[in-house]
Amino acid sequence: MTIDLTRPGWLGDLVDASLRDHDPAAVRLRLPREIRDAGPEGPDLEARARMLVARSLHQAGRPGSGSADEDFLALVEGHLSMLLDLALLLEVPFDPAGRRADVAAILAAGTGELAAALKAAPAGRAHPPVDGAVQRALVRAGAALLRTHYPPGDPAGGLPLYAGMMAIQRRLLARIALAHFREGVLDPDQALAELEQSRDEAALLVEALAGLAAAEGPLPHPARHVASRQVERLGLERERARLVRARVAGPRPPAEICGAAPPRLRPFLLEQLLLAALAAPGSTAHGEYVAAFAEAARVTPERLAEMQVEAAAFHADHAAWFRAFGLQQRPEWSELAQEWNEFGERVIDRVAAVVTQNMEAIVTELRETGEMGTLLAKAASGQPLDAGERRRVKEQLLDLAKAVPALAIFAAPGGLVLLPLLAKLLPFDLLPSAFQGAKRAGRPAPSAGAPSAPGGGAASGPDERSAGGDEGTGPLPGTGSASGDADAGRT
Repeated sequence: MTIDLTRPGWLGDLVDASLRDHDPAAVRLRLPREIRDAGPEGPDLEARARMLVARSLHQAGRPGSGSADEDFLALVEGHLSMLLDLALLLEVPFDPAGRRADVAAILAAGTGELAAALKAAPAGRAHPPVDGAVQRALVRAGAALLRTHYPPGDPAGGLPLYAGMMAIQRRLLARIALAHFREGVLDPDQALAELEQSRDEAALLVEALAGLAAAEGPLPHPARHVASRQVERLGLERERARLVRARVAGPRPPAEICGAAPPRLRPFLLEQLLLAALAAPGSTAHGEYVAAFAEAARVTPERLAEMQVEAAAFHADHAAWFRAFGLQQRPEWSELAQEWNEFGERVIDRVAAVVTQNMEAIVTELRETGEMGTLLAKAASGQPLDAGERRRVKEQLLDLAKAVPALAIFAAPGGLVLLPLLAKLLPFDLLPSAFQGAKRAGRPAPSAGAPSAPGGGAASGPDERSAGGDEGTGPLPGTGSASGDADAGRT
């Protein structure tokens, strides 16, 4: 179905198409077992919801993969898919008309159209939605989404806000959706509080990225002008927008930004700085800024090493990995990375399934050798591996393939481009323990205090890796690392 973004009712058309294609039973089967099953010893509902949101962020496409319309619609379809999955997770009975009203109310509330949201929200499951109110809410939400996210991506010379803002938006929608699906009604006070939280997060994200951009010196006037236009696009109220523009012109030091940010948000901000640093490697000033931010955020060296791996894994061209493993960056490698981005979803699904199904064997092998996790962290931080280290990586990959034959793809020619995926799929505690084990055994370990980013600059390491960012952070899709989070216990 072709969606015409010039029509006021484009969002309603997209929602209708999503609902027509929605098969709750089929969706449940596609969800990973650890998300769909509420086992007594498994993660609780909040944790599973955070995992679901993180999954939606990791699967998000990057702007530039298609036309501006296609990229934008893919972003909104990701919102819709996440909302339908959350309803499924909370076992809300599926009724197309009722779900359409739910989605309209959540999207309107999440884009600041609270009055329209309250008129569209079903007043309890026993009351049928009013079609006119639902359609008006979708029109208002659609207009707000276009103002904020179209065209997708960041302007030339601007701040790299796209990935972080997409994560903030999706986590906001998830928090509103969880409350709405649980209670069956939209609480205006809670929705307003969630909106305020997301606006605070956006303001701090802009300032942190502006601080990184200004690390080598004050931003020139053209860059400040572009950033100011980006701030206008965020839809902040006048006073907050004025303050954010002032912060762009004169950002506070990392310690002050961290002091103003709640603890749950600091890893998310650091993750976005890591992704931004990867896009401009080789800057000592950028590295020092990221290192100072990590210290102020009280991120441990081990956790920072893990975040570096994730940021490198999320980065589009994997340049750090090519450098670290001494691979020539010939055109065919660039083409391979491009193919990975274009066709990666099928590869990711296949490799992720293999790794997940054989996680116990893989973890056992890696913990027995201890060194692979350390080398992954070192490569992600941009430190080149010497010939002996590269040889040991190959040997350990071959050993892994003996235990799990399907993993031979990593040791095959060109398979090193998949190493970032392997790093992302490993348990969170594996790389830090390997990192620590290397130091205890006296082997070289990745520089922890001020790791360097790919190309020589310091590396750095949504709402969350869990639902979007409170306790941990994962690369955003454009978050991932994509990632960031909400308060502990919230998405």
